[in-house]
Amino acid sequence: MAQQPKHAIVFGAAGLLGWSVVNQLLSGYPPAAPFSKVTAGGLSEADLCLPETCPQRPELQLVSGIDLLEGSGDALALRLADRVPDAGRITHVFYFVFSSFGENHVRECEINCDVMQRVAAAVDVLAPSLQSFVYPGGTRGYGIYAPGGTFRAPLEERLADQLPEDYAKTCAYPWFRQILAKASRGRGWSWTEVCPDAVVGFSPNGSAFSLALHWAQYLSLYASNHGIRPGQVPSGKEVVVAFPGCREAFASKFTPVSGKVLGRVSIHAALNPGICGGKVINVADSEQPISFSKAWPVIAAWFGLVGVGPADDEGAPSPGEYVAKHKQVFEEQGRPRALTCGVGAGTAQLDAVGWWLKFDRHLSLERLRALGFQEQQDPVEGWLEAFGQFRAAGIII
Repeated sequence: MAQQPKHAIVFGAAGLLGWSVVNQLLSGYPPAAPFSKVTAGGLSEADLCLPETCPQRPELQLVSGIDLLEGSGDALALRLADRVPDAGRITHVFYFVFSSFGENHVRECEINCDVMQRVAAAVDVLAPSLQSFVYPGGTRGYGIYAPGGTFRAPLEERLADQLPEDYAKTCAYPWFRQILAKASRGRGWSWTEVCPDAVVGFSPNGSAFSLALHWAQYLSLYASNHGIRPGQVPSGKEVVVAFPGCREAFASKFTPVSGKVLGRVSIHAALNPGICGGKVINVADSEQPISFSKAWPVIAAWFGLVGVGPADDEGAPSPGEYVAKHKQVFEEQGRPRALTCGVGAGTAQLDAVGWWLKFDRHLSLERLRALGFQEQQDPVEGWLEAFGQFRAAGIII
């Protein structure tokens, strides 16, 4: 008996996480090619930067301009039906949308919960064959925004529902789980929350959440200003660049995930709702945590620089300040897209990463492995893959 064709819709497809899912769906993952159609929401033709066509690549359709912020779930269902061909045959939802709201985290939580409620109601009405709804959480959901963290690493999924009440008001993820559990009760679909720490990947238009892009723009400018050209083996005196942070953050342990692995775990969860549904699942490139003391020298070396530990110079410019001061070099070096495809409003938070994350926050991957996902890679490789994509897209030197 022929299987029902699978139609995936990816909300937030131009973002750091959503693009990773689209990229994997169109790159022949998984090899069985279960999806016949992929709808990418929020991605335009000019933004693609997608892989070359492969023999079993699903049909790709692009949609944009769908307002998720206003109206009821029924109204959104009508908008989706009008704008998305074959919307009624959607079988898998990948929801990778998150709206930041400055420093008012309680209001940010409320806004994002409203949108999640609307989208969940809409797809439940619109797609009678819906099987799974996958969305990202993050280590914010383990309390890392509290000074010194909230739980002792390794962070396990059972901790996600143990946040202090005051902190939970500022974090949307626990409420997302409640919204989706209620929306899916008695229906034919289930939800899965994939939970990364730092996501190291590419997005075509930049991202306020991309530490890899933030540092790549900084280091590519730093190298250029010191006479080092892309791909050039430095000659003469070494150019040293200090880690932008403090010694505690330099030594703290964490478990980053590449865009590739994040995308693949998301697809694995979507295709296996029987075992992955109703669960939070930690994701990372490897069970073995790393620290910036190991990663920073390799990251800097990709740009021809020598990465060393934190400097004692408190007056040194932050990466964001350095990029702002020297951004004209991007245009001088023929990289005008770098001016508009950076991290934008995320600059201050990304600059702070090396200062406030002074504690271990690595994730346990026991559940991920038990659910059948075994792929892993050296965590530093994800950084280097992303840098190559940034350079190819013209958003770093």
